[in-house]
Parts: sequence; C-alpha cells; structure tokens
Amino acid sequence: MSTLPTESATAVTGVQLRPKLSELAAQISANAKIVEDYIESQGLPYPSFATDGPSNFPIPQTPETEHIHEARQALLTASKRMYDVVTGPNEYLRWLVWNYNDVSTLHVITTFDIPKIVPLEGDMSFDEIGEKCKIPVLKVRQVLRLAMNNRIFYEPRHGFVAHTAASKLLREDPLMMNWVSYNTDDLAPASLKVVEALQKWPDSGETGETAFALANGGESLFQFLGSRPERAKRFGVAMSAFSTGQGYAVEHLLNGYAWDKLPKNATIVDVGGATGFVSVELAKSHPEFLFVVEDKVKAQLDLGESTLDEALKPRFQFVAHDFFTEQPVKGADVYLIRWCMHNWSDKYALIMIKSLVPALKNGSKVVINELALPEPNTSNPWAERRIRTLDMVMLMCLNALEREEEDWRRLFAEADPRFRFDGVKQPAGCLMNIVEATFVTE
Repeated sequence: MSTLPTESATAVTGVQLRPKLSELAAQISANAKIVEDYIESQGLPYPSFATDGPSNFPIPQTPETEHIHEARQALLTASKRMYDVVTGPNEYLRWLVWNYNDVSTLHVITTFDIPKIVPLEGDMSFDEIGEKCKIPVLKVRQVLRLAMNNRIFYEPRHGFVAHTAASKLLREDPLMMNWVSYNTDDLAPASLKVVEALQKWPDSGETGETAFALANGGESLFQFLGSRPERAKRFGVAMSAFSTGQGYAVEHLLNGYAWDKLPKNATIVDVGGATGFVSVELAKSHPEFLFVVEDKVKAQLDLGESTLDEALKPRFQFVAHDFFTEQPVKGADVYLIRWCMHNWSDKYALIMIKSLVPALKNGSKVVINELALPEPNTSNPWAERRIRTLDMVMLMCLNALEREEEDWRRLFAEADPRFRFDGVKQPAGCLMNIVEATFVTE
C-alpha cells in the first residue's frame, strides 16, 4: 500500500519538481545582485570567459564571505532549475544523452594540443589549425564549433578561432590539461563498460573486476598505472588538480577539526599520506606536534622527505607501510586517513580499519577526511552532482564508493566494538567531511 509523503518531503519535492518560473527568476535576480554588488564593491575581477577574465570565481572563501558564497550557490541552483524546467522533460532527456559529444570534443582538442596551436593573442583560421593537426579542415570545424558551444574557443570572425578563458586554461594550466586528458583518455572508455561489469560481477568488490578493467585488457586501475609511468605521472597531476579544487582544499581539514583539543605534543600518523603535504601544513600551525608519514610508494616518501623544510625535519618520520597490514606505530594520538578509503570496497575498507586496532591506545582517534554523502535533496544540486559523479567514478574504476554517514558508522562497528563513532562534520565551504571515531578501552 502506498503512503503519502511527509510534509518535509512534499516541500522538498515540490521545490524541485514544480518550481514557479517567477519565483526562480526572483531568486536569480536577488542572489545575482548580492554576488555582483560584492564583486564590484571589493574591486574584484568580474567573472567572464574573456581571456583576461579570472580562471576561478573571484570571491575568496573566508568566514567573512560565507554569505556571499551561499548567495552564489543559490544562484547556481535556481539557474539550473530554471533551465531544466523551461527545457522540459522530453527535450532534456533527448539532449542529455548526447553529452558524450562534449567529452569527445575535449578528447580531440587535448590529444592534438589545439590550445597550444591557437595563438594566445589574435586568432587562427580553421584551415591553419587543420594543417598543423593534419586533420581535414571540415572535421576541425565540426569539432571546434561544438566546443565553442561550451565556451571552449570562440569564432571572432567567420572561419577563425580565438581563445576564451576556458581554452586558455587548457593551454597554460598543466593541472587542468592533465585532469581533462586523464578523464578523456582513461576514464571515458571505462564508462562504456559499466553495464557489462555489473552483469558479469554484480557482487564484486575487487579492483580487477570493474568497468575499467574490461576497458583495459583485464588490468585494474592500479595495475594499469603501475605499468605505465607516464600515465601514472599524469594521474598524479590530475589528482592534484582535483584535490586542490574549490571545496577540497587542505585548509578545510586544518581549520575544521579541533586539533587544539589534542595533547600539545600529539603524535599524528598520516596513513597513506603520500609526500606528507597535509602533515606539513598542519605542522606549521602546531609547532609541537610530531608526525609519521606512511605510504606504500617509497618514491612519494622520498620526495616528501627531500623537499621538507629543514626546520620541520626533527618532527617528521617517513615510513614505508601498506595500510592493509598491521599498523607499526603504536599509541599515536591520531591516525589520519585522507582520500584513501574511497578507493576501496567495504571489504578492504574494513581490513584497513582493523589493521589499525593493534596499535591503538585508549583515546586514540581515527580521523578520516573524505566524503560522507548527504541525504538526498539536502545539498544544492551543483555540489551534489559533483559528489554523486565521483561516487559513480569510484564504482566504475575500483568497485569502490563514497559512503554515507551510516556506512561509516557501520564500518567502525564491524571493525571493533570498542570504537566510539563520534560522527561526521562538514566544514563550511567544503565538499569533504571529517569522520571521527575514538578507540575506548576504559
């Protein structure tokens, strides 16, 4: 028997499925004015896709500007809802499925390095671009004119191509270029194998039984990167681009967790910490903390140790460690895990937590800095789409997932009943969460 939705569910659903155009227009107008007034009053560069426009949204993320960013989020949400409802379900679905063509244009543009071919100043004809790429001019025109619809290049006069702020980023920002090419080269082919993987291995949590493996001759993502140094290097740069993007910066972890409540000389174990860049930033604001940076990849540890500020070296150790094996550092105050567990299915995430247990003392904390997926309809659609897309990528590549709060609670309970789950916190302006559990033996 069906039941009526609750009042709150009705309200949320009503806003999303039956918005009034006039109300959306009013929200857009009011929030656009808040954002625009702040930009102009502070003398900030005005957002645009002109080549001299800012590559990032110009308002800094600070406690003082939080209300401005809330207005920006409301503007994005109302604008998207306006576009969707005015488009209508039939046209919306008809063209949604064609979005793979946008990825295809980016694939062509990055593979043939067209952003470097087109001069930063002035323009270049389709004919010249075709000659340099060794592609017939008609095909170049087909690709670039669709890309222009996404503000990647523009046509200032008939038959000529010039840069926009977006295409300029592909020319000048190696983080962005690597991020886009990693997605077009390595992830897009895997996206076509998701159905086959679900049919073949519906219950698997193994990294070698994935859509990515099907697209790459049976190799898991880790095997694929391990045998291709250049792809692995690009992957590292792409992940840097992702993890330093808006909402993912390390500063949210530094400012969003109560580090000051730890003992003055606390020991922090940075599990799977790569070069230790998170610990380095934390060390700057806590001059008596001690740090142990662990990673399986010795090259990452060597890089971190060789580039560490001399003044910080007495407080740092770099230790090779596989986080699926017993934790060697006993009795630390905090075991910090950032951007690791979402790479693994629950089977392996549980092993990771259990491997910590023999090292824990009463009061030891496990702090995980990753996503905790929100309840549906509680985040703005712009932010929620990003994290839901990431969740899908984890399934596609690794049979892994982004977890909800109850998933985290369950993992700790299954790992050891002595864990007290302390909850999940999302710092303001951050897309990631801080998950905390305390080991209690007394």
